[in-house]
Amino acid sequence: MTRENRHFYEFGPFRIDTFNRQLLRDEQVVPLKAKAIDTLLLLIQNRGDLIEKNELMQRLWPDSFVEEANLTQNIYTLRKALGGDYIETIPRRGYRFVAEVKESGLPDPDFLIIKERTRTSFSYEEQANDANEFVTQSDSRLASAIDISPRALLPAKPSRSVLARYWWVVFLILIAVVVSMVFWWPRSPRIPFANIKLARFTTTGKAIKAAISPDGKYLAHVVDEAGYKSVWLRQVATGKDLQIVSPMHTEFFYGLTFSHDGNYIYYVNQEMNHLGMLFKVPSLGGDTTKLMEDVDSPVTMSPDDKRVAFIRGSPGEMSITIANVDGTGETKLALTKSTDEVRLGPTWTVPPAWSPDGKTIAIPVAVTTKQETYQTIQTLSENGTRQALTSQRWEMIGRMEWLSGGDGLLVIAEELGGSPTQIWHVAYPGGMTRRITNDLNNYRDLSVTSDGKTMIAVQAERKANISIASAGDTGHATQITNTNFDGLDGLAWAPDGKLVYTLNTGGEENLWLVDAKGTTPRQLTSHGGINRQPVVSPDGRYIVFVSNRTGRQHLWRIDIDGQRPLELTHGVEDSAPSFTADGQSVVFQSIATGRVLRIPISGGEPVALNDKACAEPIVSPDGVNVALVYRPTPAGLNQFAIVPAAGGEPRMIHELPAHYGRFGWMPDSRAICYADKQEGVGNIWMQPLDGSAPRQLTNWKPGPIFSFAWSRDGKWLAFAGGTLMSDVVLITDVGR
Repeated sequence: MTRENRHFYEFGPFRIDTFNRQLLRDEQVVPLKAKAIDTLLLLIQNRGDLIEKNELMQRLWPDSFVEEANLTQNIYTLRKALGGDYIETIPRRGYRFVAEVKESGLPDPDFLIIKERTRTSFSYEEQANDANEFVTQSDSRLASAIDISPRALLPAKPSRSVLARYWWVVFLILIAVVVSMVFWWPRSPRIPFANIKLARFTTTGKAIKAAISPDGKYLAHVVDEAGYKSVWLRQVATGKDLQIVSPMHTEFFYGLTFSHDGNYIYYVNQEMNHLGMLFKVPSLGGDTTKLMEDVDSPVTMSPDDKRVAFIRGSPGEMSITIANVDGTGETKLALTKSTDEVRLGPTWTVPPAWSPDGKTIAIPVAVTTKQETYQTIQTLSENGTRQALTSQRWEMIGRMEWLSGGDGLLVIAEELGGSPTQIWHVAYPGGMTRRITNDLNNYRDLSVTSDGKTMIAVQAERKANISIASAGDTGHATQITNTNFDGLDGLAWAPDGKLVYTLNTGGEENLWLVDAKGTTPRQLTSHGGINRQPVVSPDGRYIVFVSNRTGRQHLWRIDIDGQRPLELTHGVEDSAPSFTADGQSVVFQSIATGRVLRIPISGGEPVALNDKACAEPIVSPDGVNVALVYRPTPAGLNQFAIVPAAGGEPRMIHELPAHYGRFGWMPDSRAICYADKQEGVGNIWMQPLDGSAPRQLTNWKPGPIFSFAWSRDGKWLAFAGGTLMSDVVLITDVGR
């Protein structure tokens, strides 16, 4: 007989006990699921080498088919538990364990095994003279050589009555142990959506909002077809579709909400320059009823379906409003201003979520400290008391939904530093967070069934490449980039005819520089979070852009070659930079205050152009005016307006078009131009400063224009055009 050795792998403060299959940190067990341990062992045993995703999945689940999300969830769980850079991701390929590992073996004093003989031998049975039993001996000559008889190795045999009583006692003890374990052994709580299966539920690329009925039988979704939005109901089991709201030409469709009994669907839409309106329609079709106005988010229903809660916004402030479903009895439960350190939102379209017991409403908030800006979740009681739900800090929060047991929420969120928006689970009341999805797609809507086993989400993807067209022949453009993620968040011409543009890859968004033929692309920023909205100084020396690399969205300056970064602004959150004509100052928008400011190119204290709440300032090429978006009164319409570059009162030009997108100046400074989307076709339009009717400049193929810019001499137009695809996916909880 010999002892089996335990085997240990040690790295950092961790040690893996392979016999007990446990991960220990400073001799304390780190709770992990068996599959997570298996994943870690495979990575460690192949440390230093890349293990392809397919190989990992085949070895971890050899007899079943699972989605790649199960593997990415295991990797995420391990990274969360280890808390260090132990596992390296090789994009689109697999993973590698990169830490130094020590191996050791320690004897286990309580585990004995009899090793099998490896030489050829024979055995025979010898009957004992005074006891009716048989003894097995391996080679009698070996026994005699060491002077040990087979009988000497045997204990005395107890009587049959003693054996009977012994086994009866053992049996009773085992029964008692089993019963006590059933009733008293602590049960591991069910982990919602720990292992998931994804199935694409729509394939048109035009589903923009969705909700699943509480019983899981029906899926409601909004289809955007050439600017017309309609609501459809699909029977999950059969795939049969029914249009329950006819197509309407509306700008914003905030979302869908089923009543808890599944009989009605509530939706909010908003036409350009009008208040958002709440409607109700029977789930299986029928007359649509308008319930109330001035609703700026999807609604969440009280457990008894008698009240709704939503976000209402106005310039400079936001509130949580509760009302009866017929629109009466409004109560403002919480109110925050844009200058508050902790404020609602920050976008109006993210709804609150009413808990199943009706006592709590989960609300999205933005927090600004001296060190950083982030978003998180608070709970709001019906007496107006707010408190933190979780310590998790996100870059952005989307829709939230409670699980029916009230022990947690599902949340759309983006991690700090930039990454695709994913689906998270937040435990209640503990606040622990866990990522459910971990892929390269963006999720922007979700809904869950009452049994907590199925949810749906809208999976979205933007793609674009940059093209250049002659000002005299915009109908014939030449594509100069091919990565499919170019210019999504801005592009700008340099005086030498090169282009600075954004490129989104690997969870980062960086700035690149390319010539007009697309032959010499060069990366300018790296490992700095999200970098977007670039503008180039008139002399071509500097690039100013928006970055969150320090935790807040500020303006940064770099040289045209990407060197010598300088943080220009230090406000709460800044956006939309634009150079003055002399290149000595930058005009920008302070999102927190809603003001347009000007700051020297070397940094310093910004100065407001006026005391009005304005957005998206752009300085004219001649340096005389600044074009911006302005609403003269809270109940008025958003307008294109201009103010003098030196500061002054806005002068209205024209109300915003129904499908307005990015805008800028024509090269001669006599008109504003903007990207529009009429009947599903992205094109550039021109709005003269005299307020006359806008005029279409281009006639391009269908698809959105994400950004555009005229060259400084006015001879060339560069634009990032592409596609925006979004479909509904069905996500099933397949258990542990």
